[in-house]
Amino acid sequence: MSVAKNTDVNFETLMKMLNDFCQNCDTLSAGQCKESTCLVGFAKKVLHFADQKGVLDIPGASKLIPQNDLKPYYSDAISKTIAESCKLCKECRDNHSPDCVISLVRTSLEHAVLQEQIDYPGSVFMYLAKVKQQSEEISTQIAGHLRK
Repeated sequence: MSVAKNTDVNFETLMKMLNDFCQNCDTLSAGQCKESTCLVGFAKKVLHFADQKGVLDIPGASKLIPQNDLKPYYSDAISKTIAESCKLCKECRDNHSPDCVISLVRTSLEHAVLQEQIDYPGSVFMYLAKVKQQSEEISTQIAGHLRK
C-alpha cells in the first residue's frame, strides 16, 4: 500500500482555525487541556503529524478519534472549519480513505455537531447532501462557508 504525500496540500489555514478554537477554550485557559481527548486537539495532532512526516494518510487513525469530548462548540465555527477541510479535499470518490488527514480532521469536527458520523462519499457535494439528512442547519452553514 502506498502512502499519499502531502506536498500539494497547504494545511496552514486549517491549523490556524483549529488554534483559534484552543485560544477560546476554557479548558486550555484553566490548564486542564488534554489533546488526546479533545476533538480539536486530535485534529491538530493529525495535521502536525502529516506535516512532519509528509503524508496524507495515517493508517488506523480514524479509530483514534476521541468519542467522549462533550465540550460545547459553536456550530458556525465548526462548520466553517469543516468547510475549510472540504476545500482541501481532492474529491477522490471511490479511492477515499477514512484515514486521509483531511478526512480525519473533518470527521473529528463532525463529532462536535452531528449525532452520527458521516460516511464520506469522496465528493464534497454528496457529503453536503449526507450532512443535510442529519442537520439542514449545519449543511447550510458549511455550504455558505464554501461559497466564500
